Amino acid sequence: MPPRRRSWEAATAAVALLLLVAPSRPAIGRDDDLAKGAEARARGVELHGKGDLAGAAAAFTEAIRLNPKDALAYYDRAAVLSETADAAKALADYDEALKLDPKLAAAYVGRGRLRAASGDVDAAIADYSRAVEADPKDPLAPFARAQAEASRRNYEKALVDYDRAIRLAPSSALFHLSRGDVRRALGDLAGAADDFSRAIRLAPRLADAHDARAAVAFDQGRYVDALEDFGQALKLAPGDARAHLGRATCLVELREHDLAVSAYGKALEIDPTSADAHYGRGRALAQKGEYDRAAADYDEALRLDPGHPSALAGRGIARLFQGRYADAAADLGSALERNADDAVAATHLARLLAACPDAKLRDGARARTLAEKARVLTREAEPFALAALAAAEAELGRFPSAVAWQEMALALCPDPEAKARAAARLDLYRKGRPLRDPTP
Repeated sequence: MPPRRRSWEAATAAVALLLLVAPSRPAIGRDDDLAKGAEARARGVELHGKGDLAGAAAAFTEAIRLNPKDALAYYDRAAVLSETADAAKALADYDEALKLDPKLAAAYVGRGRLRAASGDVDAAIADYSRAVEADPKDPLAPFARAQAEASRRNYEKALVDYDRAIRLAPSSALFHLSRGDVRRALGDLAGAADDFSRAIRLAPRLADAHDARAAVAFDQGRYVDALEDFGQALKLAPGDARAHLGRATCLVELREHDLAVSAYGKALEIDPTSADAHYGRGRALAQKGEYDRAAADYDEALRLDPGHPSALAGRGIARLFQGRYADAAADLGSALERNADDAVAATHLARLLAACPDAKLRDGARARTLAEKARVLTREAEPFALAALAAAEAELGRFPSAVAWQEMALALCPDPEAKARAAARLDLYRKGRPLRDPTP
């Protein structure tokens, strides 16, 4: 599956941009200082917009000197300081802004963002809630609160706030993108696809929306549609390693293994540290029968991420086809220790224990237990699991049962080559002979 894009994480930075400029409010002070302070603050806003953070901070400091009661000047300086990683001073300025104006919703949102970034999500949510109370018509407050809830996987709560934000600002592509991501997490793929499509209509050049819609299409098994959207995302953002990774994974599912290997290579050119890309390329290479190269990629995936959920099983399968049966058994066994419900690892370890040419590694009873588990996990819909069960029964001398399971496996085989192999094994069992893999 392509990596899940967390749009609320990307959206956090966008909130900062949306909050740069607050509306003017009257301040209290001498007329000349008030006017000069307003000019200084306006200059700061302009400099901030140009990316001159030091100049903007200096202008806001001057505005505060001229009018210490100007809550917006403190708020604006806090926004600048938060971008310069001076969180302590930014928080102090947000606090002062809110002392001067407890109704300044944007300051609650800004302070909440800093608190969320420091890991204090509870305090952040409290600030966002105060912002909602202070200005019920401001869509940024419920949006920010939704981001915080989504970061804790409180998706139902996040959805309520995203709905509210979208009612207040229905033309925001960012809001639809973020809500779609939460809907996908909740399993509402149709709703997620609708949100991503709306985001694309509102902002056709938003690469993240194409990427996200592609991931939903992949989840639904619509690999061609997913491939098209990943391609569009890459036209808009050619350096997006995740989109290259998603495209490559679609190509594997479509059995375009040469193209998949190339696409994984492009992902790794951009991000050489991607364990998922090394794993995916290993998988594609294994499908091409290039087991040595596949094993090398699995090795690298495990070096980068020792806890990778699939690389151990993948390497075990590659080693099985290399004839490195003891090493294969060790990898597949370790994969099952990590995840007892790994049907792929159970299937291949069962096959190894049933058909290994090394009698010391064969264990028909354990093979049958593992193959039976794989059969249940795959709901009798996976021919390789059924074939492993047939091989285990044959190793135990139960040839009528082996024939029955192999017939079921043959009926489910997806292509002529697989059918030919399955038919040969069926003939073997009918002759009362167990399966044996080649001797290394």
